[in-house]
Amino acid sequence: MSAPKPFQEAAVNAALAAFGDHNGRRRFLVADEVGLGKTVVAKELARRMSEDGRAPLVIYYIANGHAVSHQNKSRVVDFLKDYSRKAAIATPDRLSLIAVARRPDSPVLVYALTPATSFPGGRVRLTGGRKEERAFLKVLLEQSYPAFSRNLDPDILQLSARGSWEWAIKDAEHKFAASPPHLRKRFREALAAEFGEPVRTMLDLAVYGDAARKIKPLKPTTFVGRLRRALALATLRHQPPDLVILDEFQRYRQILDEKDADPLLKALLEPEHLVVPPAVLLLSATPYRLLSTRWEEARGALAHSQLLELIEFLAGADVRERAKVLFADFGDKLRDIAAHADASSPELAAEVAQAARLRDELRGLLTPVMSRTERDSVASADPLAATQFLDADPLPEDFRVYRHLVESFAEQMRYEALPYWSSVPMPAQSLGPRYAAWKRAKFRAAPKLTKMTRERRNKLNAPTTWPDAKLRALNSVASPKELSLPWVAPSLPWWPLSGGWNGSGADPKLLMFSRFRATPPSVAALLSFGVEAHCLPKKHGGYEKAYKRRRFKLGAEPGPVMAAFHPSPWLIRNTNPLAKAGATLGAVRKEVRRQILAALPKGIIERDTVKARRRHRSIARILSSIERTAGVVEQSASGWGSAIGDDRAAKSAVRKWRQAQPIERLSPVELSDLVDYAIGAPGVALGRALLRHDASILDPTRYPELVQLCWQGLRAYLDNPVILSSLPGKSAVEQVMGAVVDGGFESVLDEHFWLRSQNLQEGAAGLAKDLQSSLGLRAGTFSFHAIGGAPHKIPVRCHVAVPFGDAETQPAVKVDGGVGQAAPVRPDEVRRSFNTPFWPHVLATTSVGQEGLDFHPWCAHVVHWDLSSNPLDIEQREGRIQRYAGLAVRRRLAADLRGDVLKDRTAAHHSPWHSVEFHAERLVDASGLRPWWVYDGAEIRRHVFERPFGRDIVRFAQLREQRMIYRLALGQPNQEDFIDVLSRGGATTRALLQPLILDLSAMGLRQRPMPCGNELECFLSCKK
Repeated sequence: MSAPKPFQEAAVNAALAAFGDHNGRRRFLVADEVGLGKTVVAKELARRMSEDGRAPLVIYYIANGHAVSHQNKSRVVDFLKDYSRKAAIATPDRLSLIAVARRPDSPVLVYALTPATSFPGGRVRLTGGRKEERAFLKVLLEQSYPAFSRNLDPDILQLSARGSWEWAIKDAEHKFAASPPHLRKRFREALAAEFGEPVRTMLDLAVYGDAARKIKPLKPTTFVGRLRRALALATLRHQPPDLVILDEFQRYRQILDEKDADPLLKALLEPEHLVVPPAVLLLSATPYRLLSTRWEEARGALAHSQLLELIEFLAGADVRERAKVLFADFGDKLRDIAAHADASSPELAAEVAQAARLRDELRGLLTPVMSRTERDSVASADPLAATQFLDADPLPEDFRVYRHLVESFAEQMRYEALPYWSSVPMPAQSLGPRYAAWKRAKFRAAPKLTKMTRERRNKLNAPTTWPDAKLRALNSVASPKELSLPWVAPSLPWWPLSGGWNGSGADPKLLMFSRFRATPPSVAALLSFGVEAHCLPKKHGGYEKAYKRRRFKLGAEPGPVMAAFHPSPWLIRNTNPLAKAGATLGAVRKEVRRQILAALPKGIIERDTVKARRRHRSIARILSSIERTAGVVEQSASGWGSAIGDDRAAKSAVRKWRQAQPIERLSPVELSDLVDYAIGAPGVALGRALLRHDASILDPTRYPELVQLCWQGLRAYLDNPVILSSLPGKSAVEQVMGAVVDGGFESVLDEHFWLRSQNLQEGAAGLAKDLQSSLGLRAGTFSFHAIGGAPHKIPVRCHVAVPFGDAETQPAVKVDGGVGQAAPVRPDEVRRSFNTPFWPHVLATTSVGQEGLDFHPWCAHVVHWDLSSNPLDIEQREGRIQRYAGLAVRRRLAADLRGDVLKDRTAAHHSPWHSVEFHAERLVDASGLRPWWVYDGAEIRRHVFERPFGRDIVRFAQLREQRMIYRLALGQPNQEDFIDVLSRGGATTRALLQPLILDLSAMGLRQRPMPCGNELECFLSCKK
């Protein structure tokens, strides 16, 4: 998705028109629905603004967290050549450090900043920052106010820095000598703005206070924090931005609220010394706060006022006042329309016409400063139609669990038992001390209740059903058999899949949202335990010893394990199953056999005697001898030497591989082995899939990366007792090679590499390291609390299912070369692993995973464990997997285009997904949303629980009705009451109101001409 689509291009043009008015405010909001690529708009804006001849274009990219800002700053300058792009992003991540850093030589400079570290408002607790900042401040103070600096206690600026402090000061002195001219003057001016004048007096007052005036001195960290603010202000005034990007600004909108009172924010957004203010691009998934309910009327009024404040920030006070009047009149008209009982009433026609005029005037007023594109502006299907209701019927034991919880809670807190019991599996064991009701509870032993115990865990004795209705219902879409699959089925298989991949169960990935933080780790642990109990043999040591035995080890002699995970350059270059894609597996084998014979010396197959025909040497010996003949054995051995470390047996195997003699004769049985390994060896399949996207991966300098990926990454991932126990076969190698064929391993990797290469900063060259990093995630644990006896915890592994974000679990660990590292992984590493076709298959989260994150590459199922009452929350949740080229879209496109793609003669020489891209061009609509965002029959699957006593089904029906109507609530206070009024007319009123939705897209996607002349006539004629 490198080039912007038409709807994105329209937003770019609208923003450039706003930025081009140098006498105006030069501000624009892109508020596209989640998943529609707002960063692409930002990138195209940066590209076109950088072409105006000014060099460099300075961009301040501000996001709420360092992870998002650093992730997206490289995407914003992705149009630059490699050298310039690296220089553009090699910039400080704090405003106070920009002035002291060497300015890179690049046509664009992008500084990724966060509000907390670079723009701390007056209500934020100030900190001392980094020692590099404090050392530079010391040098700057010495140059600006030497007398004050001499008397200043050195500990104030040194704070906790110790041994490296002197080095930091020397480095700061060198940086100051090379700093831009007039920085000292700018810093003195900034100190005056921060502390007041006269500066020296105010600095003394800040440090020492004034007992007579009862003024206390500032804490050292606060004083240093204010100095950092002053340095940041000096930096802003010295190097103002040309473009400010505020990404997901709703999370830190205090920047807009405090801009007039904060000199730092004023210098960022409204610098007084500039003739032309900087362009400001706001990015958000919505132009308004999330829909408020009648229980949040104060918040509803606040959301209404904040929208008007946003309009004033973008367009000025006059536009705000006009918008306020128009929104009020528009809301009144919509209420009048909803109140009409007779759709054929002449009065209704006049009301609809007046509402349409108000809608168009609002559009004309707002689209010069904002654009919002929504999927349903081009989609024809009901986006909530693909919903599966899971029967969560309670059993008698479920109520006994509830009764036990109620009786255990303190009397004044028993009202909390119902919501906890409704959401958290086994709440008495899962909640923990973070919950006040649990902390004050006194739990009885309850010997008759089904619960997690050490004995149950150690013996892998999972009950037939847990006493939780939702968990039992979830089993219908996430059974242990489905979750144990080592990878997701490909969307475009090259031959018929079999085994566990043959059927709908080959889509095991689920994204689950819950209300309480205790729910995700409890669900993840119980699902993971269920898979282990289903797959692991109980006679081999049970739970504790299950992972101690490893099946894939190198012996002193090259053997089938080494051959299976060896990415043989000879086999990779000379075989290609894709040449017979779409045929039977037998036809594919026949083609690969022909390819191997064509690459071998003529007459090498020995058929002279029965003994010769039956000769059966090891595949490793055969392959190493062929590589000796082909001249690549040294490359293979060197690659393995970089991957095996100090393992003596492995070194011996590599040495003997290197000593192989050239191949002279080959028996038919040995040829058959070569065919098996060419198709089924995971190392060969992985190398061949990667070569289609990264043409240099077999070069001698890059080849060690591939061997490390195969041995340290893929082998370590597959050497999993749960995975191996779920696969048929007599040996571990046979099991894995059978799975490679049955599960379309090479085609799923090809699909993953095609999709992933579009988003990696390094492009295809980064695929090998990216996949190895993703495969390195291993199990975290969640500890259930024991009930009865001495207090203790029962840790349970989370691997096939994992909690995400702020869920209460002990963190997962990173595996490097097969060894677990103690440092916990970051949430973005968990997300990256989930976004592969491999484990984890279930990601359970709360609202933490609801905004700003992508989970779409291999997941098309979302589970609303606890259903939100808010259509915008639903949109945010499901937007995580409704994104560009999501799995649901790829599945449908591959099914519709399969015939054309497999007939494409060029498809055998590159990734079939490039052919899918080519043939999908004929399906593109004028907006560019089709087919990669919106495609008929490509709806995601959502799962909602149906309980006899629950309200989720009724609530879901309301959400389905309100999904269109809530968009009419833009600009209206007390939104839920407003929606209730519009909903009373049922389907007739909804159909009448549909054309009146305010279209803020730059393309005017909803503004299609009405064939009947006006909205009401169209509605009535369609009804007939």
